[in-house]
Amino acid sequence: MNLNPGHFVDGDSNRRCAREQEGFARMIDFPAHEVPACGSFYDAFGATFADFRGPLPKADGTTRPGGRAPWLNRRELAWETSPAESGDDTAFTFIAGSLVRPIRPAFPYSTATLWIDGVARLRFPLGWTSGYSVAVDGLFLAFEPRRFQSLVEPPHRNWDPHGVSGFYRLGVPAAMLRAGRPLSLRVVVDEPPKGCECVFYLAPRADALRVNLTTLRDEVSQLQADLTQLRISHEMLYAKVFPELFPQQIKAERVIVHSDNDLHYHPATLTVLRSGDVVITAREGSDHLSIDGRIVLFRSRDGGRTWGPKQLLYDLGKADHRCAPIFEMPDGEWLTTDYRAGSEYTEQGVWSIEKMTGPTLWGAWSNDQGKTWGYTDKPLTVPGMHPYAEVERHMILLPSGRLLVAANYMPFAEDGIHPRPHEYQIAVFSSDDRGRHWSVFAKLPNHPFVIGECTMLRTASGRLLMLSRSQPANGNDWTRRGALLQSTSLDDGKTWSPFEPTPMSSMGSPGHLLQLADGRILCTHASRHHPGSIYATTSGDEGRTWDSARTRVLTMDLQNFDSCYPNSGQLPDGTILTTWYANLFGRFYVPVLRYRPEDL
Repeated sequence: MNLNPGHFVDGDSNRRCAREQEGFARMIDFPAHEVPACGSFYDAFGATFADFRGPLPKADGTTRPGGRAPWLNRRELAWETSPAESGDDTAFTFIAGSLVRPIRPAFPYSTATLWIDGVARLRFPLGWTSGYSVAVDGLFLAFEPRRFQSLVEPPHRNWDPHGVSGFYRLGVPAAMLRAGRPLSLRVVVDEPPKGCECVFYLAPRADALRVNLTTLRDEVSQLQADLTQLRISHEMLYAKVFPELFPQQIKAERVIVHSDNDLHYHPATLTVLRSGDVVITAREGSDHLSIDGRIVLFRSRDGGRTWGPKQLLYDLGKADHRCAPIFEMPDGEWLTTDYRAGSEYTEQGVWSIEKMTGPTLWGAWSNDQGKTWGYTDKPLTVPGMHPYAEVERHMILLPSGRLLVAANYMPFAEDGIHPRPHEYQIAVFSSDDRGRHWSVFAKLPNHPFVIGECTMLRTASGRLLMLSRSQPANGNDWTRRGALLQSTSLDDGKTWSPFEPTPMSSMGSPGHLLQLADGRILCTHASRHHPGSIYATTSGDEGRTWDSARTRVLTMDLQNFDSCYPNSGQLPDGTILTTWYANLFGRFYVPVLRYRPEDL
């Protein structure tokens, strides 16, 4: 057999073999509305993929609409090639890609097995960024890489795992072919090495060999997008080499609280206890959206320099507990809001907020520092509105003993069952019995850019400040995109001023408010967009104005969009701790930054 790929055969196609034809014609037993992908893990939200020509079509070859199709423990894909044009040795070419995470030694390999007409024929590596050729029993499979997107770039770890894609050329001897008959191909993802996950995806393109203005335009467009991202990544690296050129970056000590190859952690919420200990809670799950979310805790007894082992705080099973900021009462009791989104999943474990009909927020308390928990009998809901409610930040305590917490909610859609998408509103819930019962205390004026995830603070003089994450959910006024929005109450939360933009960044992430011992208000906030950063801005007049001219940069290395949500606390010695969650190299981690208030 003399089919090993060489130089291009002609100037009008991608053919590298004398007899070469399309290796994809149609999917076999695969949903037409999905993009062909399989992997070693369950994906509840679904992924988008792009090869070197751009976003993949659906399985039926049509342009894919918005949204993502999950794969449900799918370990294999099957398809047919074009019919063999002759009974001679032939190469069948298809476009496909794969990803292996996290970054790890190349050996032992992550592999998949290629079946031809129902027989397992050869095994090939996944995630390789260089070309290779596998030859077994007269067959060969040659890979020609055309595009690679690394694990440090903006897409979420699971949601957009493009990895490396290119041409796969399958050389088949004449004995296995019959003119006019297609081959049935099947790729089965093998069990990966321990601590490793892998994905294989097929581009349902029947024009792999075609070269024309359309294919070239698509390849150039994708190449230009990748070049832009490459320069963004280089900029981040250059900034690391020359920190002295960024005087606004604060001098600080970074500590990694916890990291993991396989599990997702978000968002990190920090509490300085009256004992001086520091605790951080975070949601731990198999992915950013997965029904197995549970709340874990990390504790430091030395001011955040070192952290003890992970502790399970609570897990009711299939509830997807997503956030639990700890508030410590004066007598040491812990209170929190249990934002649990289990009702946002189908029976098959697929995340679908459009199908959500149940409540999502409960109050919780513990008298033994998290060993055991009690929960409110009824969820926190806004009467007459969809039962969804979400809290991502700490509650506050008024001098009267009343507790307040700010939650985002949504009205019903026209069917009276589902939420109206993206129409977020803000309510303040109150409790007068230490968090055992909650009711709506106030509603804030609507604002078209509010997303919610509000942080709330009672200042030393009694003013209540609230900051909301924002983005243009229901409008196209991008000139106002990205600011944290602020509202103020002068009557302990009964009434609130309209939300107004601040000079502080939100850019897809909420902020956090903290009054420092010196009286200043500290807002730690972020940007999930370039340059991905965590910031610190202060106010010397209790939030009436913000000293954005002196905004400090806490970190500027957040290349991956699945990050941010900073919040802070202050130790008795004045040291400030800021934590957030981050994602690099296919690992999720929770860092803490230690710095001094005089450096702000």
